[in-house]
Amino acid sequence: MTTNIVWADIERDVVLVQGSDSAAFLHSQLAQDIATLEIGRSTHSLLLEPTGHVHSLLRVVRHADEVFTLDMDAGFADSVITRLQRFVLRSKVTLTVSDWKVRAFRGDNVGEQLGTVNGAATVGWGSTAAVDVVGTTETLPTLGEQTEPEHIDMIRVDLQWPRVGVDILVGDIPATTGVVSVSVSFSKGCYPGQELVERMDSRGADAPVNVRTMSRDGVGVGSRVEATPQDTGTITSVGFTRAFVRVGRGSSLGEPLGLNI
Repeated sequence: MTTNIVWADIERDVVLVQGSDSAAFLHSQLAQDIATLEIGRSTHSLLLEPTGHVHSLLRVVRHADEVFTLDMDAGFADSVITRLQRFVLRSKVTLTVSDWKVRAFRGDNVGEQLGTVNGAATVGWGSTAAVDVVGTTETLPTLGEQTEPEHIDMIRVDLQWPRVGVDILVGDIPATTGVVSVSVSFSKGCYPGQELVERMDSRGADAPVNVRTMSRDGVGVGSRVEATPQDTGTITSVGFTRAFVRVGRGSSLGEPLGLNI
């Protein structure tokens, strides 16, 4: 049965990365381990500035041995290419803004119902009720009932996956994002920005600002919420049941991302 499944083409930029050095190049630039990423699989990764500050949060899909896509929140493709091209040097790799789409499917056991699909990509923390497919328009499947992208975005919040430019801000430090556990490899080689990530992790240091999640009861985007007059946070996006909140160090507001997934 597919009656509980909805789908929509969501606003994501897609950068196509190709060339004989594409895997090695991405591995050298991204915080995640790309060298071991198998064909047909995906992973999330932070792209950092050399200072260690967040440039963007990407999803990497390996479509073929020398073909990858980087999909990201809308509006970041050009800046991602500019950032990566600073380090291309002699690598045999090309980076282009693509017209490929990201089609989101949401519903119980949607991955099982979709079956094996080229370009299938893990959503957020790996929910069994969420699959995205990255590909050309003519290759994208349909399943269930079409919905609005705004519906998918509210599900995103309930799945506790932050959006760059809304919940995560460009220039945040990685520890702020709440997604280091699934977007950073601590066993790979060097990459730009690694020093700050490793130093804060080894010291168990808390970020000055943290992205957290809480019940959306009674709050809306822009709302200020407080535990005490000195402990306040700002709601950045809301779903059907959850909301994102940016809070200061040591705040008792909200819960770490992924805690209830």
